[in-house]
Amino acid sequence: MSDTPRQLFRQEALDHYNRSEIQGSVLRLTPGWVRATFWAIMAQALVFSIVLGVVAVHDHARGPLLLRIKGQEDVTTTIPGRVSRILVSRGEWVTPGQNLVEFYSGDEEAQREQTLQEFRARLASQLLNPQSPSAQESVAGLRAQLDFNEARLSERSIKSPVRGRVQDVRIREGQYLGAGEVVVSVVSDGPVEVRALSLVPGRYRPQLRTGQPFRIELEGFAYQYTDLTVDAVSDELVGPAEVRRYLGPALADVVTLEGPVVVVESRLPTDSFEVDGHTYHYYTGMPGTAWIRLRARSAWLTLFPILELLWRDLG
Repeated sequence: MSDTPRQLFRQEALDHYNRSEIQGSVLRLTPGWVRATFWAIMAQALVFSIVLGVVAVHDHARGPLLLRIKGQEDVTTTIPGRVSRILVSRGEWVTPGQNLVEFYSGDEEAQREQTLQEFRARLASQLLNPQSPSAQESVAGLRAQLDFNEARLSERSIKSPVRGRVQDVRIREGQYLGAGEVVVSVVSDGPVEVRALSLVPGRYRPQLRTGQPFRIELEGFAYQYTDLTVDAVSDELVGPAEVRRYLGPALADVVTLEGPVVVVESRLPTDSFEVDGHTYHYYTGMPGTAWIRLRARSAWLTLFPILELLWRDLG
């Protein structure tokens, strides 16, 4: 065996490489397109990192939404009864004291007629004998009974308490109603104010304040957003039962809640909105969803929350 160490390349190849007029690599292992792809990926990664550092991702508090018309009067029954006639329709203008709904009043009318006939008979008897104390007492008693019958008969008619426009009629003829049930809603004459009430989970209360951006989307109008500003935030958390009392019997069952919430309010600029060239009016109880912007964080912290913990530890 020869003692001369073996070389990796032949002598002829080395002599060819060492010539001054020829330059190049002895062995090329990586194609050019691989190097170009590598640097393209590195450039994209750099741009993506810069974008993640610049772009802010907002956290939102989300909750169900209800609309309420301020100035709307819910006219309710004072006594139970069965609806005889509905005298108004939606959109009609009414005046104070105008009859809206009448109930069946056969018994009241019969009692009033009977008392009226007896009152007339006793009054005629008193005129024949004006000095009789018993006749005077009897007439006075019947007059009081007649006034009572008139009052009961008047209760069988529900009247408008204000001048305004009928917003909604919630009953039908022949329906039996108990005392305190809403029959007609009337919006009083004058400027209409629409309020948006959002029921946000209670865990967000420390992060809520007036002036925050407030976005709503109404059911039936997907991707039609209205941007508002928070006007008021309830100081305390309220449970589902308290929310139902706050909303009233007409709206208590519109939303389903599972825990304590915060009531967040905002005012809409108009009483109507436009979608695809059509104008729609807001109404009380109109449901939807609300998003309240809380805070903005870097996209890096959103994608990798552990970075926020590391940052706090370093701080």
